[in-house]
Amino acid sequence: MDINTRILSQLEKQRDIIFESLEGTSISRLYKEQYDDIKAGRVYIMDNQEQQMLIDLKKLSKDTTRDNLYKNKLSQYLMLDNNALISYFEIELEKTLHEIKISGKHQEIQAIFIEYDFYYHFFGDIYCFGKQEYPLLEEPRYISGEFDYQKKILFLDNGINFQPAWIDCEEFAELDYLDIEFSLQNLFQLHSRVLLHMALEKINLKNTMNLFQNRPFTFYINEHDCEVMTLFRLN
Repeated sequence: MDINTRILSQLEKQRDIIFESLEGTSISRLYKEQYDDIKAGRVYIMDNQEQQMLIDLKKLSKDTTRDNLYKNKLSQYLMLDNNALISYFEIELEKTLHEIKISGKHQEIQAIFIEYDFYYHFFGDIYCFGKQEYPLLEEPRYISGEFDYQKKILFLDNGINFQPAWIDCEEFAELDYLDIEFSLQNLFQLHSRVLLHMALEKINLKNTMNLFQNRPFTFYINEHDCEVMTLFRLN
């Protein structure tokens, strides 16, 4: 199995773990699980709020009105036009690669980091770094101590627009005691990494990546101040 096949497999695995955990539950069931955990003593509530929280959770666990809304959001994920999104990201990446080429610094670069911020900001910035050793990451982790940040060659703001792949999840933002909006956002973000990898594969088949001379050349992706994951590697 070559490196990029392994990388893609890991990207899909990280996404699928989130999806499977979301698919196997509902809003009312999540409330029921929280209620059961507190009643059984598996979760301890501070500040003498336990009794009120149990009352709230029992009531919320019997309310199934949001379950279909939640189910429909997962259906939106399953019904995404992935081929269209891959083509979209291919265009976005090619625009970025063109900007790098016209900068005249492409031969100095050996790694590109795509770094995005909060979910509804949508844009990922591009950080380009020079020649040095870069780790191959098959699991996300922090790598700030593993390469020299002073070797930054180029920065492009608003390099990749994720909006078409990051579906609005704001209807789950105000749920009491649940942070399901974050989990749904994470699903769409991890899926967009898979799509970006596939877009880079298509670009590589066109030999567009030949503008980068240093090897191995690595694309990374991460949320600001969060763990980094390898997205694609050219050997």
